Amino acid sequence: MTGANKTRALVLIADGTEEMEAVITIDVLVRAGIEVTIANTNPSESSAESIKCSRGVRIVPDTHLSALPLPTPADPDTSFYYDVLMIPGGGPGAQTMAASTLVHQWVQAHYSKPGVLLAAVCAGPTVLKAAGVAKGAQVTSHPSVRDQLKDYFEYRDDVKGNEIVVKDEKAQLLTSRGPGSTFELALKIVEELKGKEVMESVRAPMMFP
Repeated sequence: MTGANKTRALVLIADGTEEMEAVITIDVLVRAGIEVTIANTNPSESSAESIKCSRGVRIVPDTHLSALPLPTPADPDTSFYYDVLMIPGGGPGAQTMAASTLVHQWVQAHYSKPGVLLAAVCAGPTVLKAAGVAKGAQVTSHPSVRDQLKDYFEYRDDVKGNEIVVKDEKAQLLTSRGPGSTFELALKIVEELKGKEVMESVRAPMMFP
């Protein structure tokens, strides 16, 4: 949130993050002209450390989350906020984030800021629960973490096809199910931030069947 012509995204990753969910989101957002920052959330604070994802793919983050200025409601400088904070899944990665007080603070800050979007996929919504935000919001997730979420959120099992992404308007929250639905989630983020025309201009060259 650093100006009308600059849209920014923060994507959180850790060892064990699902690489498809992270990379697909990053790629789609960049294609839409969104500036993406990839932040390492591992307990080690090395910004140069590569992240070993769930299937062994390594991603070199731009920074460690601890190196970024944490926005606070009392701070008049809104440039510390991102337009969307996105949490990929992958069980071990989500567990690391769910146990991180710093991640909780970032999620809480963005959840409380009007006009800012949160997005999570697969096991990512477990991080939202751990941070104590969006209780009662409509969400979906990978079925493997459904039981962890169903008593905290208004959980949606009935998602498929064109409705594979669940949007909760009040919570400013988008969620989806897993690697196979990440393209649709990323495109929905683009539509929310940049409009339908930009989303369609990004989607068309990808040659979806």
